[in-house]
Amino acid sequence: SSSPQGCPTTLVTMMLSRSAMLGRGLMIYAGLATVQVLGTLAWKLWTCFRMRRMLKDVPRSRYTSHWLLGSVKAQRDFAKSRHHWRNEVTLGLPVSKSTGILWDPAFISLTIRDPELIKHYLQDKFDVYSKAEPDNGIIEFTFGEWLGRGIFSAPHGVGAVDAGENWTRQRKIASQIFTRANMTATMTETFVDRTHRLISVIKPGEKVDMQAHFFNYTMDSIMHLFFGVDADSLRGESNDYGTAFDAAHRSFMKYVMEALFPANLCQLLPFPFGGLNGLAMRWQRYRSQSYKEFREALNLLDSESARIVAECHKDPKLADRQDLLARFLRAVKAEGLVADAQLTTYLRDTVLNFVIAGRDTTACTLAWMFYILGTHPEIQQRIQAEIDEKLPNLKEPDWKGVSSTNMPVLHALLYETLRLYPPVPLDNKVAHADDVLPDGTKVPKGTKLFFFPWGMARDPAVYPDPEEVKLERWIPFNNPPAHEFPVFQAGPRICLGKDMAIMESKIVAAMLLQRYSFTLAKGEAEKIHYSAMLTMSVCNSKNQDSHNLLLIPEERKQK
Repeated sequence: SSSPQGCPTTLVTMMLSRSAMLGRGLMIYAGLATVQVLGTLAWKLWTCFRMRRMLKDVPRSRYTSHWLLGSVKAQRDFAKSRHHWRNEVTLGLPVSKSTGILWDPAFISLTIRDPELIKHYLQDKFDVYSKAEPDNGIIEFTFGEWLGRGIFSAPHGVGAVDAGENWTRQRKIASQIFTRANMTATMTETFVDRTHRLISVIKPGEKVDMQAHFFNYTMDSIMHLFFGVDADSLRGESNDYGTAFDAAHRSFMKYVMEALFPANLCQLLPFPFGGLNGLAMRWQRYRSQSYKEFREALNLLDSESARIVAECHKDPKLADRQDLLARFLRAVKAEGLVADAQLTTYLRDTVLNFVIAGRDTTACTLAWMFYILGTHPEIQQRIQAEIDEKLPNLKEPDWKGVSSTNMPVLHALLYETLRLYPPVPLDNKVAHADDVLPDGTKVPKGTKLFFFPWGMARDPAVYPDPEEVKLERWIPFNNPPAHEFPVFQAGPRICLGKDMAIMESKIVAAMLLQRYSFTLAKGEAEKIHYSAMLTMSVCNSKNQDSHNLLLIPEERKQK
């Protein structure tokens, strides 16, 4: 039998044994971790070397390159004038390259300004160029947290894990609402009704933030058309959903800029610390105030989306509803597209994607259109004369009434607004396989290809006096090929709601200009700038910390 005196010795032996095992375990982990880190770094460096070698003959955009950060430092330095900067460094170059963090292939990109090359990757080689998957980088990862796998963010083609089945299905269902019959009936009625609500809250002679009104107007309109909800944020009803959506958008842009470099370092770390969802990035997000704001906004969006979906699901008239959400819900249930447990998430993604597609883009366009009107009284008077002639005695406009043939001047103003202030000023696709552009440029797999409507519109070789507002560019109207004017994208992913947005913008403008003349408030002209957002709203601050379009409406004498 063991003596009592032996117990301490046995305990010490066990502790030493466990310590030795722990030490060996840590040494093994350290060895494996080192192999993983070096292997990941070697793979990234090799990928960068291969991509740079394939792109060696492509001229570099004219920025000052940092030895470690490439163009990232310049992009941060010029963040508040990002579109001016990109235009300056790429003007005159049909295709130009830029690089980023030394070891990260996700930062190797091309800016494409040649319409034929844009046509190639948005249309002709559609299956090769798509959205990036969420694991591509911190921007895509955080974007996925926000908009999930909805139509705006879902990939297609060879780069999609489902070969684009999700995107194709969503587009097919969504296309059912954008019919000519809907355009001339339901949509026109909705836009006219919501514009009457907008008119009811405008106080002549008083300074008013028209951009805020336009965002409320488009929110109320799409809530009805897309989700069957009679929202009335224009007349003071709580608009928590729109507020949360805007907060998510702004905090998203702020967070991804601050997390860019830490995320790249964390992607090199071993399990369980490494990766975009590893412990290191979770700690970084925990400490980030902008990410906290982002998550708070997402939580509200999630709960509001779930409420909208639940109300739609239990609506006894669901079978007869023609709004977008009802169509998606019926299709999902009938075809068994997703499991019941995933239904709310799937439809939540659907809701959020159509908010950014149907609300933000049109609201931005309206804001910039009325900025032009408020600073160009001669254009405003010219358009009002056309409206007075075609819509006398406050006649309500319809689809035909605001067509390019019936109101060419108003239509020209809209297209000149879209040219100068495209709602999505910069967009990209990723090459999911090696390719060669029509001009012979070799494109390695993983390269981001940017198309840049804001910069293309400021090319004097295409648009003489590009910064000036000239309606004659569009009179008589010849619809430009999508790849030459990619404001609504081009190819199979061209905006489904293009015709709806064009009609909506002109109906709102016509009804407002029937009743009011607008001038930009004193002292505002020198403040006007664009926002640092995915969709380009108006800022009245060069620091991009104030988002108002302050106009003074004056009531017109009716003729």
